[in-house]
Amino acid sequence: MKIKCSFISRQNSSGHHHLYVPEKMMDRLSLKRHMTLKCGNSMLGITCLETKADSLQIILDTADTLFASLPNIENIWISIDVRKAIIHVGPVVALLINQSIQSHSLKEYFTECQSWFQRKGGFFYLLPLSSFVENGAEGYIQNGNEWVSSKVPLPHVIYNRCHSRKIERSPSFRSALSRSLDQDIQLFNSRFLAKDEVYNVLKNSPVLNPHLPKTVQGLNSLEEMLTEYQDVFVKGVHGSKGRYIMRIKKIDTGFLMRQNSFSSDTMITFPSYSALYKQLRSWCKSAYLVQETIPFLTVEEQPLDFRFLCHMNGNGEWVLVSSVSRIAAHGQFVANVDQGGRIEKPHIALQRFFSPQKSREILKEMKGLCISASKLLADSVEGHFGEFGIDVGIDESGKPWLIEINSKPSKRTYLESDRIRPSVKALYEYGFAKWTE
Repeated sequence: MKIKCSFISRQNSSGHHHLYVPEKMMDRLSLKRHMTLKCGNSMLGITCLETKADSLQIILDTADTLFASLPNIENIWISIDVRKAIIHVGPVVALLINQSIQSHSLKEYFTECQSWFQRKGGFFYLLPLSSFVENGAEGYIQNGNEWVSSKVPLPHVIYNRCHSRKIERSPSFRSALSRSLDQDIQLFNSRFLAKDEVYNVLKNSPVLNPHLPKTVQGLNSLEEMLTEYQDVFVKGVHGSKGRYIMRIKKIDTGFLMRQNSFSSDTMITFPSYSALYKQLRSWCKSAYLVQETIPFLTVEEQPLDFRFLCHMNGNGEWVLVSSVSRIAAHGQFVANVDQGGRIEKPHIALQRFFSPQKSREILKEMKGLCISASKLLADSVEGHFGEFGIDVGIDESGKPWLIEINSKPSKRTYLESDRIRPSVKALYEYGFAKWTE
C-alpha cells in the first residue's frame, strides 16, 4: 500500500521516532506498533501512534547521521510492508554530476526536478562524481535557493548526467556502475553513445534503414563519398552539442568546408583533395564517420531539423514526451540550440512547407520512427537507457531522415519556460515506477 506522508526530521538526541497515523486509518493499514523505517539502504526503528489529525506524519527526533540530515519534506510516498513491518520511503532519485554545482549549466533544471519531486511525493538530490565512485553518502540537497552538501540515502534510481566520456570509460566509474547494480539501484542512461554504434544498430532495421543517410566509418572513404554525393558531413563519433562536425562540398575549383570547432575560420576552401585530406588528418585525431548530406528543408536558408525526446515509462514502454523544431542560427550549418539555434513548435515549422493534413502525417511518421529507434537501440546496446534525444530532418518531399540519437540530450530544447518541462515529469514517473517495483 502506498500513501503520501509528510516527513519532519529534528536534530536532537531524544531518540523518539514516530509515525503519526489518523485514528480512522490505523486499523485499515494494519500497522504494527513498532515498525522499521527504510530509506535507501538505511533503516531506523519507529513507533506508530494514533493522532486526531487527518494525514500521516513521520516525526524523527534523531541524531542519526543520515536521517537527521534529511530535509523536512511536506509530501512523500511511503509503502507499507505489513508482513515485514517495514515502511519504505520513496521514490529517491539521484542525478549524477561531474561538475561544480555552483557553476553548472543545468542548475535551473535541477531546481525544476526538486520542485516537481516535492510536489508529486519524492526525494531528489544531486550526486557528485566523487561520492558515486567512492561509494560515499554525500550529496547535494536544496535548501531554499541553494544546494548544500548533506548526508543522503542510497537512491532507487541514478540518472547519469556525467558530461565526460573519458570519465565514463575509467575503471573507477565502471566499477561504481557495477556496484550500484549490485545494490539494486536502477541506472538511468548508463553512458554516452557513439554515432557509429547507433548507426550500426539502426541500419539493420528494415523499417529504419530507408530513413538513414548513407554513412561510412573513417576518413579513408571520404574521397569516394565526395565523388558519389558531392556534399557530405564529417562527424566525430564522440562529438556532442553540434561540435566536431564539418560539411564538405566538392566544387569546380576544389573543395569547400564549413566547420565550427577547429579554427576561427568557419569557411575554408581547398584547391585539391590532398590539401583537404592533409588538413583533416591534422584535426581529426579520434574516430570520425562520413555521411551523405540530405537536402533538408531550410528556413530563410538556415537548416531546419526536429528534436524528439523519448522516455521509457513505468511499464517499460517507449513514449514520446516532447518535440520541437530547431532552426540554425545565421552563419551556422547545424540546427543546435547550443550553437545558437532557435526553436518553435513542430507543426508550425512543417506548415511553412506543407498543408495541415500533410504536416500531421509527417509528424506522425516522425514520432513512429523515433519510438521504433528508441526501442531497438535500448534492446541492442550495452547498458540501460531510459531517455533518448532524437534529431530528425525532412526533405522537400516530406520524407523524414534520422540524423542522430543522444543518450544525454540537452535540457535547453523546450518551449514553455513557465511550465515544468516534460522530461522532468517523465523522470519522476520512471523513478516512481522503479521504486514501486
